[in-house]
Amino acid sequence: IRTWPSIPIILCILLCGIYFHNLCGQPALNTRIVGGEDAPPGSWPWQVSLHDYNHFCGGSLITDQWVLTAAHCVKGPAYLTVYLGREVQSGSNPNEVSRTVSRIIIHPDYNSPVFNNDIALLKMSEPVKFTSYISPICLAAFNSTFHSGLDSWVTGWGNIGFEGEEKLPGGGFLEVQVVGSSQCKCDYRAINEDVITDNMICAGFREGGKGTCQGDSGGPLVSKQGDRWIQAGIVSFAAGCSEPNLPTVYARVSQFENWIKSQINGNQPGFLTYVSNGTEDVHNSSCESPVVTSTINISEGQYLS
Repeated sequence: IRTWPSIPIILCILLCGIYFHNLCGQPALNTRIVGGEDAPPGSWPWQVSLHDYNHFCGGSLITDQWVLTAAHCVKGPAYLTVYLGREVQSGSNPNEVSRTVSRIIIHPDYNSPVFNNDIALLKMSEPVKFTSYISPICLAAFNSTFHSGLDSWVTGWGNIGFEGEEKLPGGGFLEVQVVGSSQCKCDYRAINEDVITDNMICAGFREGGKGTCQGDSGGPLVSKQGDRWIQAGIVSFAAGCSEPNLPTVYARVSQFENWIKSQINGNQPGFLTYVSNGTEDVHNSSCESPVVTSTINISEGQYLS
C-alpha cells in the first residue's frame, strides 16, 4: 500500500499553522498610528466588510480562507459576500477582492437574548492571496490578559452616534480603553442583572460620547504588542450608542481558542499570548458605579449592526 501522498498533507497541516503564526498581525503599511490623522489604505488589512446587499457587519481575516465575526451577524450563506482590502463603502477600492461564503459555523452555545458566545466563523468560497492590503490578524491565546485601561483600537465603517450622522473617524478606527470585567459587570447590572459573562470583554469611554455603533458588529477590537496586532474582541452589543458608563461589549476571543482550532481544518490561525501591564480585575459583589438612568433593555436586542 502506497502511503507517501499523505506526507505532504501532514507537513502542510503542521507548517501552515506556523506560517500564519509568523505572518499574522503585521500590516505592511501601518507602522504607527498618529492621533487625529486618517489611517492610510492598508493600515488594517484584516478588516472585512460583510454584505447582503449593503454593508451590515464587519469581521476579521484570520487565515487565507476563514473570517471571524459575531454570531448575531449571520444566519445563512445565501447572498452573503465578504469584501477584503476595502477602504470606503462608496467610491473606488482598487485593492479590493471579494468572496462568497461556502460555510457558516455559529458557536453551538450562542445565546441570542443575552449575546453570550457571540462568535461565528465564515469559510470563504476560495482562499485569498495576501497583499499589503489583505493579511490576517493574530488572535489572543487562552492565557492572554487585557487589563483595565489598556489602549485598544476598534475598526469598521459604522457610526459613532445613534443618529448615524457621524462615522468612525481616522479612516475607520477609534481608540478606546479596556474596561475591567468587574467595572463592566457593575455598569450593566444597573439595567440587566448579570448580562456580562467571562466570555466577554468591554471597552469604551467612561464619559460616553464616542463608541462603536450601528454597522460595526462583528468587527475586531485589537491591541498592539511589540510589532504584532492581536485581536482581543469581536464587537457584540451595547446599550444604545456611546452612553456614559455603558461601554461596548465584545466577545472575548481568547475564550474560544480551542473551539476555533477545532472547527478549522488545515491552515490554522495564529494565536499569540497578549500580556498587559496592570492588576487583575477581580470581580466582587460591591458595585459603586454611577447610577444609570437608561431604560434600555439589553434583551430587546440592541445590536450594533
